[in-house]
Amino acid sequence: RCQGRVEILYNGSWGTVCDDDWDIVDANVVCRQLGCGHAITLPAAMTFGQGSGPIFLDNVDCKGWEAALSECWSHGWGIHNCYHYEDVAVVCNGNEVGFLGGKESGGFLWSARLGGCRGLGGAQDIRLVSGPDTCQGRVEIFYRGNWGTVCDDDWGLSDASVVCKQLGCG
Repeated sequence: RCQGRVEILYNGSWGTVCDDDWDIVDANVVCRQLGCGHAITLPAAMTFGQGSGPIFLDNVDCKGWEAALSECWSHGWGIHNCYHYEDVAVVCNGNEVGFLGGKESGGFLWSARLGGCRGLGGAQDIRLVSGPDTCQGRVEIFYRGNWGTVCDDDWGLSDASVVCKQLGCG
């Protein structure tokens, strides 16, 4: 779970990240976001195979303070000059803490934390239900084989923002 090809969910699709300008600072943001400690190596291209589908990020430039890869600078969603043989991968030291969301997709488990939430380790997906479209509705997480809701205690705009970003809804 803490090593492999990096994939990210955007607008309902999983895609990869190009290795142009990729460095250990960027990898550390991914490891921290996944609750996997810090990066210990940047594997060579193709170590975990190449992805398929869209390439979502290129020339990623994290500063190190970001809570999610989507907060780092890049050329923008889907703007790249790459091929899948340039998909990035990371190996984290594996110190797991709680995380929310994500999906295993032929390599790396991508996920995003909710600020201030604790004890949600092991969630495998997140969705919005009972709304007029996929970007509005009640938050549900998939955990240990079941969908469940998230309590609104201490829930704020920053928490909702993380969910919206993770779902590719802005």
